[in-house]
Amino acid sequence: MDATPTIDIRHTLGEPRVLISRRSLLHNAGVIRRALSPGVRLCAMLKADAYGHGALIAADTLCNFCNDGSGKPPADTIAVASIDEAMALPDLRVPVLVFRPLENAFIGRQRLKIEEAIRHGWVLTVCSLSGVEDIARIALQVGRRANVQVMVDTGMVRSGVDVAALPGMLQHIEARPSIKLWGICTHFASAENPESAFTLEQSRRFHLATDPVGAAYGGRLTRHAANSGALFFHRTTHADMVRPGLALYGIDPSGRPTMDRPLKPVLKWLAPIVGIQEVSAGSTVGYGQTWCARRPTRVGLLPIGYADGYPRSFSNGAKVLLHGRAAAVIGRVSMDMTTVDLTDHPDAHVGEEVTLLDDNPLSPVSVYELARWSNTIPYEILSRIGARIKRVPTDPEDAPFEESEAETSDQDFT
Repeated sequence: MDATPTIDIRHTLGEPRVLISRRSLLHNAGVIRRALSPGVRLCAMLKADAYGHGALIAADTLCNFCNDGSGKPPADTIAVASIDEAMALPDLRVPVLVFRPLENAFIGRQRLKIEEAIRHGWVLTVCSLSGVEDIARIALQVGRRANVQVMVDTGMVRSGVDVAALPGMLQHIEARPSIKLWGICTHFASAENPESAFTLEQSRRFHLATDPVGAAYGGRLTRHAANSGALFFHRTTHADMVRPGLALYGIDPSGRPTMDRPLKPVLKWLAPIVGIQEVSAGSTVGYGQTWCARRPTRVGLLPIGYADGYPRSFSNGAKVLLHGRAAAVIGRVSMDMTTVDLTDHPDAHVGEEVTLLDDNPLSPVSVYELARWSNTIPYEILSRIGARIKRVPTDPEDAPFEESEAETSDQDFT
């Protein structure tokens, strides 16, 4: 596993980049902490490269920094989707949960990956007797006890053992000395809806099935279900631990900006202007000639495209920001390039950066607006930002992370 890389922000000038604010990430963790009952732990979701933010930076920040005076970093636990994602992280002093249920353990390189996970003590997720058997067998061969958590299906119908089958699953685990039961979890289907009665019903099913087990284990078992939505909207669901994802990165689980929860977006996506061309009225731009100039136009070229996660659906409809003012995307977004109308930006020049995705939630290029243009959700916009875009922490490694008042923007967004 690689150590967290150090990137000088100056070395990324002149190329597309994503700026990551450690301060904002820690601020959001503090907001979440204050919403929890005493004793409830925080599991930071770092799957999908920390929702596009860079898992190495996020893990380093949440496990090694503190901004609340306690001297303790905010993350009690880290969670990822796969063993591959866990292997890409540096060594951490907190438990690492692998959420993708493990099946077909003896196909391809799966067995080798499971062996590696067991050696590191990572918590593996199971939802079938065959999965338990496979892990127990591999753990015996490795000579080390495997940590597992059981995923219970309380109504999501995606993965998990049926509630009625949970007692048998737990007996199966208890009978295998090479496995240790670390936790039991479930996943909510509609937690982002504050009025969701089904979330409360899922929580009721979960507690009905797991309360006796929790009592029997006397605090040695971690039960968890609440994601970002449940964390804020359904506070009776917190159990022993919550596992926020989107809220950690400053995006409200309601899918729109709100003053009810003072979350700060962590990510800002920039791209330089690499070319400017003057075209006459009647000229067409891009593949398929889908945009035609109605006036003499300054066309700016950005080295960003759908291969980088800038959606093709933004063609002829999205905006970028330059000096706090909007510029329209014109023509089709291509694989590696996007063109914008700089006619109303006469001072724009090659080398200047435009903002593709702003860290101001009220910006016309906020993640909420980008999701609306693409008819999707903020999760997808963020997690699709491509791997060839460098993630750069903007805060010095030794910065004093102190809480500060929300910054005001001088952008006019016209």
